[in-house]
Formats: sequence, structure tokens, C-alpha cells
Amino acid sequence: MVTEGTEQRLRVIVVEDDDDIASLLTDILEAEGYAPVAVSDSATLESELGSRPALVVLDLRLVRGGAANIMRSLRAREMADVPILLLSAANDLPDRARELGVTRYLAKPFELEDFLVIVRAMT
Repeated sequence: MVTEGTEQRLRVIVVEDDDDIASLLTDILEAEGYAPVAVSDSATLESELGSRPALVVLDLRLVRGGAANIMRSLRAREMADVPILLLSAANDLPDRARELGVTRYLAKPFELEDFLVIVRAMT
């Protein structure tokens, strides 16, 4: 949780290697009162996990780091209960995603309002 004056903002880590999408999602989260942090790979994510996030938004098609490895790593550590919102264009993913420990799945392309509804419900 990030504190700004008397306001406490929930920290959301966005793991996305497309800079445009990462910027769009973090801007939207910021406007909604969250404290988003964008990272592009598993190594950078590791450095951000010193402070527990309220939510991890994870793109399945990461070029570096592999989303499946990131999910397994999160679930194997003290952050096993941190919710993960998985974003993917894959159509057959929901069953596989649950096996990996994903809390929710959102298919691309998606409406930004749908994204926010899910984020609000998860935090």
C-alpha cells in the first residue's frame, strides 16, 4: 500500500512488455487511485516484490521471463495469496490458467471499463 498524505493507494504491478499497453494500463490505474508500477520481465518484477502488491496484472505473452514461470514463482513464495489477473489473446486459456494459480483471466482485446471492473473486484 502506498500512502500519500492521508490517502492510502493500493499497489498494482503490471507485468507487460509492450510499452504502449503498459503505459495505458498504468495511466488508467493511476487515474482510478491505484499506485501502479509497470515492469517488463521477471527480473524486474522480482525487484518490485519487496513491497507486497494488492494485485499483479500479467500478460501471458511476455517475451522475457515467461508468464507461466512468473505465476509459479509468485505462488511458491509468501505471496501465494496475491491475486493475479492474467491478460491473454489465447482462447483456450481459462482451464490452464487456473492450474497455474491465476485468480482471474481477461481475454484480449478488452474494454478498459471491463478491465477496471475486474481490478476493483479483485482489490
